Amino acid sequence: MKIITDAAVKAAPSYNEAEIRFHIIDPVLRHLGYPGTDNVYLNLEEKLDYPYVHIGRRSKKDVPLGFPDYRAGLEGERGSFVIEAKAGNIRITLLEVEQAHSYAAHAQVGANYFVLCNGSIFSVYETLSGSSARPLAEIPLCELNERFHELENILSPTSLAKNCRVIHDKGLKLAEGLGSSVAIRSGRYVLEEYDYRFSIDGRDCTDLVRQNFPQNKVMEQQLELLKTSFELKVSKGTAERNPDGQIIAQIEFEGATTHNDKAMSIMGLKEATLATADKFLSIDPNNPTTFESLRDYSVAKGTMLPLLFGGEVEMNSDLSGGSFIKAAMHLVEDKLLGQYVAFSKQHVPIHGGMTLLLELDIAGTFELTIDR
Repeated sequence: MKIITDAAVKAAPSYNEAEIRFHIIDPVLRHLGYPGTDNVYLNLEEKLDYPYVHIGRRSKKDVPLGFPDYRAGLEGERGSFVIEAKAGNIRITLLEVEQAHSYAAHAQVGANYFVLCNGSIFSVYETLSGSSARPLAEIPLCELNERFHELENILSPTSLAKNCRVIHDKGLKLAEGLGSSVAIRSGRYVLEEYDYRFSIDGRDCTDLVRQNFPQNKVMEQQLELLKTSFELKVSKGTAERNPDGQIIAQIEFEGATTHNDKAMSIMGLKEATLATADKFLSIDPNNPTTFESLRDYSVAKGTMLPLLFGGEVEMNSDLSGGSFIKAAMHLVEDKLLGQYVAFSKQHVPIHGGMTLLLELDIAGTFELTIDR
């Protein structure tokens, strides 16, 4: 895509400032989207009324600072930049950078970025980094057509809206050093122990099931594999305060295999919502914050339920159940560390109008990585 012509690139070192604007900067601004839709603006040579290094009230002694060549940004929102054009034969030195920075940092402007362009280079700087910082992007004009995406990623209206958005957290912090909400980036948990029981009408029949139902052997094998051979993962989540101020953790699990992941989705076990009565997340391993979760799930008769290593089994009856999770955790830098126990019950109708109850208990440790 040609933003500036080859002839303009070749002639740029001999251009005066007005020609740099017309042949180089104007086409760049048009392709960036200025002027464009109703939510953007492009102002030319705005007079700044008083020096940007100014303390206290303005007075008649204050003199105009100057005129930034261009100011562009989002109408009524954060996100803007100024551009200072220089003649083709003017070198970009610290003095030129300081001049453009003074425009961007001026109280009437408050631009996020400032740009300098002469006959050889197009440079983008971040205002808050100061005039002595290196540019975010420094593109020779001969490469601008091929590297235009670098400018789009910083200066386009879409990028300004994304990168310059500021949200002020007014909620009560979760813990020292945290806001009222944090993202759980990833995590892992370890299955260390498990136990299960079968019963019918309150009578234990675990041994009977073990002896007569081969499906039980498959369940034991899969539990042992999950305990010894797989890394069990948390894919993402959040910890935040709800409108009542209670800390709620939303966790999304990742299946040990593709088939296991699909089975967990069918059974509604890929996600968990945990809540705590504690006011803050603990930083003391001896006094962790306790979260709890309770949920029901069901699988209809005829559903094809994927097995751990492929294949499916058809549910020959409706299955219903519930799970209770208790997790005790504490904060260490960017980690939430702790232990968990999970208790689940599954009700499976069998012949004779009876219901087989499977109770499964698992326990282990976990580690969640958060974005501070």
